[in-house]
Amino acid sequence: MGHARIGITITRKIGNAVVRNRIKRIVREFFRSHPLRREKGIDINVIAKKPAARVHSARAFASLRALADRIRED
Repeated sequence: MGHARIGITITRKIGNAVVRNRIKRIVREFFRSHPLRREKGIDINVIAKKPAARVHSARAFASLRALADRIRED
């Protein structure tokens, strides 16, 4: 593959469809705009936990940025 792939796992325990879709939109938008997307041969699976339902997008972006930085270090 010429780019990184992302998988998003969110169970029904997190919230209703509106909440789950909001989380997926935030994660997709982060990876769409982040340079990690251009890395070759990386498959990333984001598994949302219950606190993700209450997180604002800015805080979610900061958390995802920290995780992406850890991935790039390896």
